[in-house]
Amino acid sequence: MLAKKCLFVVILTLFSLGLVMAQDPPVHPKTGEPLVIDCLRGTVTIDGDLSDWNLGSMTPAVLDTEEQIYPGAAQGAAAWDGPNDSSAKFYLLWDDTYIYIALVMKDDKLSQNKTDGSIWNADGVEVFFSTLNAVSGHDEHYQYGFDFKEQTWNWCNMDSGGQSAIDYLQVASSITGDGYICEVSIEHGRMLSLDFSVGNTIGFHPVFDDTDVDDSDRELQMTWTGLEAHDQSQGFPHMYLSDATAGDQPQARRPNPKDGALIEETWVNLSWSPGDFAVSHDIYIGDNFDEVDAGAESTFAGSQAGTFIVVGFPGFPVPDGLVPGTTYYWRIDEVNEDEPNSPWKGNIWSFSVPPKTAYFPDPANGVDSVDVDVQLNWTAGYGAKLHTVYFGETFEEVDNATGGSPQGTLNYSPGTLKMAKTYYWRVDEFDVVETHKGDVWSFTTEGAVGSPNPANGAEDVSQTPVLTWVPGVFADTHEVFFGTDPAALELKGSGNLGEESYEPGQLEWNTTYYWRIDEANNADTDSPWTGPLWSFTTANFLIIDDMESYNDLDPADPASNRIFNAWIDGYDDPTNGSLVGYANPPFAEQRIVHSGNQSMPFEYDNSPGKSEATLTLTSNRDWTVKGVDTLTIWYIGSSSNAAETMYVVLNGSAGVDNDNPEAAQAFTWTEWNIPLQAFADQGVNLSNVTSITLGLRSVTGGTGMLFFDDIRLHPPAQ
Repeated sequence: MLAKKCLFVVILTLFSLGLVMAQDPPVHPKTGEPLVIDCLRGTVTIDGDLSDWNLGSMTPAVLDTEEQIYPGAAQGAAAWDGPNDSSAKFYLLWDDTYIYIALVMKDDKLSQNKTDGSIWNADGVEVFFSTLNAVSGHDEHYQYGFDFKEQTWNWCNMDSGGQSAIDYLQVASSITGDGYICEVSIEHGRMLSLDFSVGNTIGFHPVFDDTDVDDSDRELQMTWTGLEAHDQSQGFPHMYLSDATAGDQPQARRPNPKDGALIEETWVNLSWSPGDFAVSHDIYIGDNFDEVDAGAESTFAGSQAGTFIVVGFPGFPVPDGLVPGTTYYWRIDEVNEDEPNSPWKGNIWSFSVPPKTAYFPDPANGVDSVDVDVQLNWTAGYGAKLHTVYFGETFEEVDNATGGSPQGTLNYSPGTLKMAKTYYWRVDEFDVVETHKGDVWSFTTEGAVGSPNPANGAEDVSQTPVLTWVPGVFADTHEVFFGTDPAALELKGSGNLGEESYEPGQLEWNTTYYWRIDEANNADTDSPWTGPLWSFTTANFLIIDDMESYNDLDPADPASNRIFNAWIDGYDDPTNGSLVGYANPPFAEQRIVHSGNQSMPFEYDNSPGKSEATLTLTSNRDWTVKGVDTLTIWYIGSSSNAAETMYVVLNGSAGVDNDNPEAAQAFTWTEWNIPLQAFADQGVNLSNVTSITLGLRSVTGGTGMLFFDDIRLHPPAQ
């Protein structure tokens, strides 16, 4: 596509090329206002969380009008239903190394099936940095792209050919109630033809592309100028590099190495960007998260004026050196004794040192549906020079194996394997001094029993789960093994094809359980098949509804459990303005979730005075077990929602209002904690709670969309 191709020339002089200097910035295609944005000074952490941006003190570039839709891109304005369909705000910061972009995107349907240089052709974002010249070609700008899947690309580049992936653009995204957020950093020193200095003005043109159709091409492009994204004929809008700050940033930020980094040394140099008021820095470091979080004396590494510290040498923290296979946590508290709010407790960052054993197996440990011609790969342990692979059909065989032949490569091909079978493998690492025995990993080839629910390794699982799985392609019977000791599982039942579920009954809280499905078919010579070992851990709280059990099956199906048939809303009730779920499957929300795979869509129209939905409880009706004392409800809304009073009612009579009058406008997942005593004081028998109602009471008669998830009961904090 011509719009994505850039040809570059050597710019000799403005006059020899007949260029025209853009004296004034272009104007907004609707309002006629000059398109200018201040890029304020500041440093942020790229984590998809904009809480450190102080957006209230900043003025963004706003793309939200029909006049800004470029008519030459796909369907243009015909594909746009207004700002809630798609619109964007771009906020800018910069420091001596990076330019930062905070994108707050409204998008009612996310769709991105493109990769690499094609990410513009679906839900993607493009940003241009340029000279201030008015030129007809694509010769005087840099063009970068990113999306909500955290893909990146560089198309146009004044210093090279462009059209490549780059490592100097970092993006972190998070899904919101009405779209998504992208937080981006770009090393501006890589734009060699532009001068990022205080007081300078740079051309800047933000653009987004949008489609509302799954796995489809772009339907529209919206640009700040309303012109085609590359169109520099009037010059690009102006970005002024200010020395003003975007409000106070008192915490330490931008850790180096990055949070979660892997350090392949036994020492590291830690550094950070200081908070705005810091005079000195209190440093905490250790291998226990809770101790670092609490500021335990054993983790205090001193107070200093500098913003870096060496770790892992004598005379410094961890003097004996970093230990392979260990994760370290660190925190910087900013101190200024002249400030009443000092000290400012910092975020906890981490880094890890690789183990001496092999790690990062591929296929991943416990994975199923692996190709029968798989090649095994792994990452070498710290200092490893040679690797010995053991492979077999049982855990014991591989765990006890010795005497293998060492190799120098990091892959192994076991040959063509059998379908529907679990295999085990181990890699021992030799680092010249000694051999380090590896963990035993496993995988199961395609065609075997799989898709366990709860997922293997799942946490916070209900204490009354229903275990399900997908049978192997050759099986016609199965046996269920279950227990808390993986080496001594008990046979709990058996069944035939089509009976792939098991209910273990009431389980203990905060306990890890193991299970396995062995399958058989007397007509198959390879029968029986021992299934892989799966596990899950029950929650340390009571789950009332995590929205995971709902499906899209036809009501005639005995297994049907549609969300709006459980949560009774205002459909056909003129006094109730709520609608739960979507009109078409999937009926539950599967993108905007607090945890798991689903949340409950809750549309409200309070013109009747209220909007509410009620769930009749068929289990977990005793709200006194384990001393639970708090009801927790997670929700997310949108800034475009009407601010109505949110409430919860038990047993149809006892209600509690959310003390935040703007709760419906929360654009990040928000935890609402309600003491159960508030219901008991209204006469509710907490040992027999029969229903729970979620709703919004009219303040303005307004409308909006919310999502609810993870309704839980918690015991007192320990």
